[in-house]
Amino acid sequence: MTPSTDPVVVTVCATCRREGTAREAAEGASFHAAVAQAGRNAAGVVVRPTQCLSVCKRVCTVAISGAGRYAYLFGDLDPADASAVIAMAEACRDASFGFVPWKARPEALRKGTIARLPPPDWSPEDGSAPA
Repeated sequence: MTPSTDPVVVTVCATCRREGTAREAAEGASFHAAVAQAGRNAAGVVVRPTQCLSVCKRVCTVAISGAGRYAYLFGDLDPADASAVIAMAEACRDASFGFVPWKARPEALRKGTIARLPPPDWSPEDGSAPA
């Protein structure tokens, strides 16, 4: 499989909100706005909202994915982390198969890592990361 040249997609939960917060005051909406603003000039990165990523206990959640790339899910973020989200998307864009080791990820995202999923069309016999 050849590394992808398709854009990296940053999907932000725009409806994330803490328990007891009114829908119209959802933290996810301001988080999406901040990430979209931070990514406005990022080549090869598309930012889009979604209604739910089903990670409701980890408010301000984002998925970073793309064709032929590892996908990542991060939670417990904040609008102040918007530039770190875009930096991670750019790292995924530039890395072979989108594989970004934990230590190479922006520090603001390290503790918020929920999942890293391999590309569905790529899986080595031993399950190792791409070389």
